[in-house]
Amino acid sequence: MEKLSIFAISDLHLSFNKPVGLYDIDAQHDIEKPMSKFGWNNHYDIIRDHWLKLVSTDDTVLIPGDISWALKWEQAQYDFGWIAELPGKKVFSPGNHEYYYHSKKKIRNYLPKGMEWIDADYTCVEGVVVAGTRGWMLPGDPNFQIETDQKIYERQVGRLQLALEAAQKDYPDLPKIVMLHFPPLTKHASESKFMEIMRSYHVTMCIYGHMHGKSADEAIQGEIDGIELRLVACDALKFCPIKIR
Repeated sequence: MEKLSIFAISDLHLSFNKPVGLYDIDAQHDIEKPMSKFGWNNHYDIIRDHWLKLVSTDDTVLIPGDISWALKWEQAQYDFGWIAELPGKKVFSPGNHEYYYHSKKKIRNYLPKGMEWIDADYTCVEGVVVAGTRGWMLPGDPNFQIETDQKIYERQVGRLQLALEAAQKDYPDLPKIVMLHFPPLTKHASESKFMEIMRSYHVTMCIYGHMHGKSADEAIQGEIDGIELRLVACDALKFCPIKIR
């Protein structure tokens, strides 16, 4: 029996303005917010080509946030429709640009077949628990403001704990992967409550996105306290899904 794989890639930043197929996308007419100004020229084509070479129908791809630029689901559906044409099961969690996302129940009803949305909860794929939430900036980061960010940080920490508590109760013997959008450690924040919680539940891997360009070069990656940290923002991966299991 062929062993199935788990891949990861985040920050797709799609913005199709109508239904599109995998091929023959007109960058001038089919894209609402071109990423070419960031040097991401036709990045969806590069993602597609790598994805088709690597991912099989029964594999799983984890996508932790910043999937679409859309402000409302009516437009985001075009981006998810494009992703749906790519092989594999997909598991999404939110990022800081998911403006179209207001209700977990609603978005789960909207998603095409073969897609899951997790936020403050978990799913099981290929014998692994995958728990997810958005995360947030960390105390110590330059832009962190106690007045506005502390409550959001604490809330997101609580949401991760809810997800892992439920996973531990239901599947105590399965290995655990966490999907965050924001990194759980940075060069300015060498500790966080996200890391504390992941250690306490014996999480083996945390994938995250959000960091691009020069900030990606400073991302904390590798094994920290028994947890493998991996940046999976698509530009950091050269727009190629990475196999994580």
